[in-house]
Amino acid sequence: MGTENRDSCSQRDSAEREGYVRAHRSFRRIWKERDSAQPELLEKILNKDNLNRAFKRVKANKGAPGIDGMTVEETGDCLRENQKELIERIKRGKYTPDPVRRVEIPKPEGGMRKLGIPTVKDRIFQQAIGQQLMPVYEALFSENSYGYRPGRSARDAILKVKEYAEQGYTHAVALD
Repeated sequence: MGTENRDSCSQRDSAEREGYVRAHRSFRRIWKERDSAQPELLEKILNKDNLNRAFKRVKANKGAPGIDGMTVEETGDCLRENQKELIERIKRGKYTPDPVRRVEIPKPEGGMRKLGIPTVKDRIFQQAIGQQLMPVYEALFSENSYGYRPGRSARDAILKVKEYAEQGYTHAVALD
C-alpha cells in the first residue's frame, strides 16, 4: 500500500494499533522478566490451594475419563496418595503427561470432530497452570478478543460488532 493510500485510510483503527503497541511492550517486559519469574510461577502452580481449586474445577466440569479410564473420584484418591512424588517429578522436569484418548463426536453441520481427552490428572495440572497464567496473559489480550476469555461470550462479540456498526464502521472480521 502506497503512502497516499495509507494517508487516505480512516484513522479509526489507530486506537487498535495503539493497543497492539501497548500489548507488545507489556509482553516484551514480561518476556524479559520470565527467567526470574519461573521458579516463583512453578511454586504458585504447585501450591496446595491452587491444586485444590484446580481439582474442584475439573470435578465440576464432569468430564469423561482419559486413556487410563480413571474417574475424577478415583484420580483424587490416587493424587492424594502420590501427591509429593508427582510434585517432585514436575519440579525436576521429569513429569510427562499421559497420551490423550481420541474420540469423535458429530458436528452440528455434519461430519465428525476429533477430540483428545486428557487424563483427569493431566486436566488438573492443566487447570492449575491456567489459573496462574490467565491473569498474566489476560492483561495482554486485545479488548476486542472474545474467544475462550473469562467473562466473555460469542453474544458479547456480536453486541460489540453491533456497537461498531452503529458508530459507522462498515466491515467486521471474524477470526477463529
